[in-house]
Amino acid sequence: MLQTFHLVARTGSFSSASRKLNISYQTAANHVRRLEQMYGAKLVEAEKGSRAISLTPQGKALYASLGKELETILSRINTLMHDVRSVLRVGVPQAFFHHFFPKILTEFRKSAPDIELAFFERDTVLEEMMLEGSLDACVSERFFGEAVITQHLLGEYQLCLIYPVSWVEPEVSQIDISEFATRPFISYEPGQTLRSRAIDFLGAHFGGHPQIATTASGSTSITRLVDAGLGYAIVPEWCVETDDMRIGRVVLNEIQPVKVYFGNTAFLENNEFVLSLNAACNKVLASKLNA
Repeated sequence: MLQTFHLVARTGSFSSASRKLNISYQTAANHVRRLEQMYGAKLVEAEKGSRAISLTPQGKALYASLGKELETILSRINTLMHDVRSVLRVGVPQAFFHHFFPKILTEFRKSAPDIELAFFERDTVLEEMMLEGSLDACVSERFFGEAVITQHLLGEYQLCLIYPVSWVEPEVSQIDISEFATRPFISYEPGQTLRSRAIDFLGAHFGGHPQIATTASGSTSITRLVDAGLGYAIVPEWCVETDDMRIGRVVLNEIQPVKVYFGNTAFLENNEFVLSLNAACNKVLASKLNA
């Protein structure tokens, strides 16, 4: 009944909703009438001789309250109905996938050996994909603040400045960050959280914006460019091993730590596979993130 009402309200007619649901006009109308009886108020008004409908104030309130959450649920149900086997769709920033998810998947497979996992490795559109029903869960450095998405804090990490060691004389024991003002800076794509934090930090030290020479979508790619001597960057401290002899690193304790969240669509809050993936993330990341 809710699905029928939602489509009637969205399309503006019983006939359009009935075609989408593959039911009769009268069945669609009966669904809405029964919902009105349960709700105790008239939700839809139709002018005599016209098939177009309008919503009453109570109908508008109900339609608004269903909003994105019902859209997400219906989208996921439609996907599940057409999948031959269970698929959990997960969004993860590229660097997190490369550094941590082989171990996370190994842990996850202990309790869920058969479910298919489909990964999407891009950070900037995870919230949008979660809202439109394209993802079931995600690991993100953003807090979305949406009622239809449940997020739990996994922990947080520090950022560090990395640079080719060939830029600094061996006897130098302390790096003066201001000396990098004229050097090429390698950063994340516009819109990414780490790009904004890095530019704000460097701008305060330099008295102006850093000289951005190259942008890339992930920390792994950026670190490889620094390793090749093409510039310096600010990345998560876990991206570079302390024994790497080609890359120098300075942990930036003055920058606020970056929080990391596990998120899932609210209607999958108690799904066994979502719970297992969340537990695996917590276990593997416990030693890398400060809870």
